[in-house]
Amino acid sequence: MSQYFPLVLASSSSIRQKILRSAGLKFTICVPAVDETAIKTENRHLSPSALVEVLATAKALRPNLPNDALVLAGDQVLELDEVALDKVKTMEEARDRLWSLRGREHFLTGSTVLAQAGKVLWAHNHRSKLQMLKFSEQTLDELLRQTGKKILASVGCYELEAEGIRLFETIDHDYTAMLGLPILPVLAALREFGGLKR
Repeated sequence: MSQYFPLVLASSSSIRQKILRSAGLKFTICVPAVDETAIKTENRHLSPSALVEVLATAKALRPNLPNDALVLAGDQVLELDEVALDKVKTMEEARDRLWSLRGREHFLTGSTVLAQAGKVLWAHNHRSKLQMLKFSEQTLDELLRQTGKKILASVGCYELEAEGIRLFETIDHDYTAMLGLPILPVLAALREFGGLKR
């Protein structure tokens, strides 16, 4: 796969980077200087799906990049009872978050945006349904001991790509979307807009 335009990933997410590398893509990383808290506050009236598109778009339109670069950005929230939840800050809060999801259905709602020269070329919203098991407190405590503070990087306080998968009964079919970057739609967009050969 040879690229026509350089690809820039506007994200510090190691999972998004891994997904792109696994697909054989070459890219540079430029973490956007975006005040997510301010954007969420200003847009608190929006639905979770509309909110993540605003966030992803803000990241994709970050200035000071080469004009020909294709900028790929994404954002994701955990949606429970139609409310977008933020990341927690402590292990105690992580335990509470996971216990609140126990035996329940929730959604990972995300948006991925491709931009060039300050203009959005493509946006893709996705909403993945996940059903957690009714796990025991012992299982939860064991998972928290194994994973440690790295789970605080995940809004759900679990890592689907690691030990956290044990907490689930069912998940939607697009695994990469749940991880934050739906790779097949992204590849199709890159082919359309000059990031990949057809």
